[in-house]
Amino acid sequence: MLTVGNVGDKAITTIEKIGDTPAGAKAQKAWLDLEVVQCGYCQSGQIMSAAALLASTPQPTDEDIDAAMAGNICRCGTYVRIRAAIKRAAQG
Repeated sequence: MLTVGNVGDKAITTIEKIGDTPAGAKAQKAWLDLEVVQCGYCQSGQIMSAAALLASTPQPTDEDIDAAMAGNICRCGTYVRIRAAIKRAAQG
């Protein structure tokens, strides 16, 4: 986590605009295709983390996914669908 004051002049992408990025659009499409969302409580964070992972590592391994998603807790336990969606998004 980072405070706004520490961002400086860098651009910030929010969940509302993540779909405008290539990785974010792929993640959002995969989330919808695989019906990942159950309650939705954690999904903004999940999608943001997945998009950041895909932007930096277009073909992530299971270990990459585990490391990137470790800070997000899903109270509904949709981890299997989240992993599947990330892998689908990586396929294009």
